[in-house]
Amino acid sequence: MKGAQTTQDQLEQDLLKVAKDALSRAHAPYSRFPVGAALESESGEVVAGCNLENASLSLGICAERVALFSLLSRGLRVGRRILITSLAPEPIAPCGACREALRQLAPGLEVIATAPDGVRRRWLIDELLPSALPSQGFHTFNPREVIARKREGQALSRDEIRSLVSGLQDGTTETYQMTAFMMATYFRGMTPVETQELTRAMLESGSVVDLSHLPGPKVDKHSTGGVGDKISIPLFPLCLAAGLKVPMLSGRGLGHTGGTLDKLDSIPGYQSRLPIERLVSLTEELGGFIAGQTAELVPADRLMYALRDVSATVESVPLIVGSILSKKISAGVTALALDVKFGRGAFMPTYDRAAELAQALVSVAVELGLPSVALLSRMDAPIGAAVGNALEIRESMALLRNEPVPSDLRSLTITLGGLMLVLGGQVETVAAGIDKMEACLANGAALEWAERWIRTQGGDPRVVSSAEWPSVSQHERVVTAAEAGYVSEIDPLQAGRVVTLLGGGRLRAQDPIDPRVGLWFHVGRGERVAAGQPLFSIYLPAGASRDDPVPGEEALLAIGDTCPPSSPLMPALVTPRGITPDFAEADLSDLMDSASR
Repeated sequence: MKGAQTTQDQLEQDLLKVAKDALSRAHAPYSRFPVGAALESESGEVVAGCNLENASLSLGICAERVALFSLLSRGLRVGRRILITSLAPEPIAPCGACREALRQLAPGLEVIATAPDGVRRRWLIDELLPSALPSQGFHTFNPREVIARKREGQALSRDEIRSLVSGLQDGTTETYQMTAFMMATYFRGMTPVETQELTRAMLESGSVVDLSHLPGPKVDKHSTGGVGDKISIPLFPLCLAAGLKVPMLSGRGLGHTGGTLDKLDSIPGYQSRLPIERLVSLTEELGGFIAGQTAELVPADRLMYALRDVSATVESVPLIVGSILSKKISAGVTALALDVKFGRGAFMPTYDRAAELAQALVSVAVELGLPSVALLSRMDAPIGAAVGNALEIRESMALLRNEPVPSDLRSLTITLGGLMLVLGGQVETVAAGIDKMEACLANGAALEWAERWIRTQGGDPRVVSSAEWPSVSQHERVVTAAEAGYVSEIDPLQAGRVVTLLGGGRLRAQDPIDPRVGLWFHVGRGERVAAGQPLFSIYLPAGASRDDPVPGEEALLAIGDTCPPSSPLMPALVTPRGITPDFAEADLSDLMDSASR
């Protein structure tokens, strides 16, 4: 038996070698998602395939079908297995069209998917299409008609939306048809009921983390993203210390914004990719987790998000709502605090656009049985002093050690914590929740829970207690003020771009990250500076010259003659009842009651 297993492993290693070689030849300039495949023939010969794209998305072809059609065109018979590899952090399954082609032309095939770190998943092709129609059957669902109805601004039915979403997985909806639907939705929008049904359909595309056996509310927080947005990292142990359960699925960064998982990955040993069973056990023993979305959770969202990115429909409010809420509900949460940002470094540039998104998120969430509120917060400068993964971990732990940190970082963290405590029924007002958060910082409870959390998820606990962990680049250059004046602007968008250029962010999903690089601002907006005073430090990648300026660094910070006007960091709270500017003592009892049930 051992010899047979060795032979099996060697065969798969041979397939992996061929698939990786094919991956290097993939042409994927539009999806930026190269894939390689290796298909075994009955005679033992291996045929390679890679995805090939062109400007007409419908005429692109996936790696699996390239390998399958190449093998059949040579007169070979399909063997026992196909291996697929990509640069994605988790193994990926074939798309719906490939599943149908493999089911009809290679019945009984074993599908093996691998990730760069060696993690593998296996399916039989019939498992990937468990309810497939007979090959000679017909489909009553017509995606073209649904797309046309949305193009004309008509409201779609529940069945139409569900068929469109499920069809993306089973092959009845082609990717180019989903892209057309997204563009129609971008221009025509959706009714609240349609958005609810879209969210439900996305949620039902995969498994959920079942935490129903655990008593009490499970409260999560989600931010729409910004530069230096490290809030989840100190917030999570603060909430644990206050007695909340917090199952938190987080994401990675793309473009100028950083992702929570990228920051946590700078901690040696930290495990962010965990199976559903481990997510449940972490909630049982620790009270929660911060981890990435697994392959089983909301697979439709992963497919749709990639299409939104390449089709310029990312800003569509119904598509944003469906993506965020389907993921959060799949994690087993019973209440949600949202941080919807606006400004120069945010996804939504204006207050009005952010308020529109916040109202849509809250209303749909509540209709789906998820009590939610949304904090509107300004993103006209980076949050805190640090921008860059390891640097942001250092700053987060400094807050948990109750050391001095920029006021915006502390204020956002404890305010969101206060909101979560209200939703969890621990306190009656946000002000009372803030007081409890401050107490957990002052008495050291949050720091103790942070060490326990990092250790339980496999990370090095020294990052909690030591200001020297995690390690950052030793190639530091300090930029000083050329003249005296007031700091009139710190451009968050430019800061994100500079860190990405240093290697600390990604423009494509498969880009590697250097966690040690970044920026550290020594001054804040509105602060008076003297000539020669340090403004910010640049932590450069290995091998970079300290003498050479980084492109764009001159636009990071501006100094003027007068102090810039100040604006409230958190101007309002959005609840199911509307927008509340003065929310510290607001009555949220109806949300508390429904969240605690």
